[in-house]
Amino acid sequence: MKNLFSILVLCLAFGIAAAQDAPVRISGQSKPVRLEFGAEKMQAVSGISESVSLNFSDSPTQRSDAKSSQQAAATTTKTAPPANKPNYYALLIGVEKYQYANAGLSNLNQPVKDAAAFKQVLETDYNFPAQNVSFLRNPTRDQIISAFEEMARKITPKDNLLIFYAGHGIWDERLKVGYWLPSDAKTDNKANWIANSTVRDYISGIQSKHTLLVTDACFSGSIFKTREVVSEMNEYAVAKIYQLPSRKAMTSGTLTTVPDQSKFMEYLLKRLRDNTSQYFTARQLFFSVETAVMNNTNTVPQFGVIQETGDEGGDFIFLRK
Repeated sequence: MKNLFSILVLCLAFGIAAAQDAPVRISGQSKPVRLEFGAEKMQAVSGISESVSLNFSDSPTQRSDAKSSQQAAATTTKTAPPANKPNYYALLIGVEKYQYANAGLSNLNQPVKDAAAFKQVLETDYNFPAQNVSFLRNPTRDQIISAFEEMARKITPKDNLLIFYAGHGIWDERLKVGYWLPSDAKTDNKANWIANSTVRDYISGIQSKHTLLVTDACFSGSIFKTREVVSEMNEYAVAKIYQLPSRKAMTSGTLTTVPDQSKFMEYLLKRLRDNTSQYFTARQLFFSVETAVMNNTNTVPQFGVIQETGDEGGDFIFLRK
């Protein structure tokens, strides 16, 4: 009984000191007895067989270290990136070698090189993982359609998609329809051409948060009917427009031919490389390219909404690494 009373006194003294948040060091001896303690401030408990030695310590250094750890954990929580970080995907298409090349459908020199340069910029400077970038060199119609189908299967509503096409384009004045010409296209047969309406249908069906189409081809401006006015964007505006889904297109020209040696791509890639902002909207990119292209070519780049595809007024944002 006396033994138990001594232990209770020791425990009471430890409790009072702990409540006062003061450094504590208590030691004592007793006859063999089994003790089990569980307390947040307890740092060490030791015992021997014939007597029990109690040693509770809570030094200012330990308390300071614990507090620092808690603060560090809180800071980490605040600065950690969001769990639902969007994925960025890209489908890059370059067609320069044509199976049925002739006087009306000549081979080109730049599209594959331009697509490769675009790929390098996206993967090196922006948040496009290499495994999310599909690069088609001189694809056939079937290969392009299969790539669209693959994107439609794997992209989710929180993801962003960039589609790039460089190659021949053609405008049918009678049907008022523009087309992409894959590597297996023939000038006298539309069977392997890809109509702008087909591209629009896939863009509408791919359930991304934002989709941006960039085309460097003749008559590329026929993808949309309206041209959007662009302006400078601040960070608040960037955050607001990201919340709204978008389906935008940026083209090297209107309903005209464009040169194989593309000034549009030259300035587009230069602006992406030179950009130092973490967030770079498609509007800002186009605004920075448009004047340079117009001052050095006879073409007029275009930027606007791809009609009837689900655009709600947002914009694609390049996220720099």
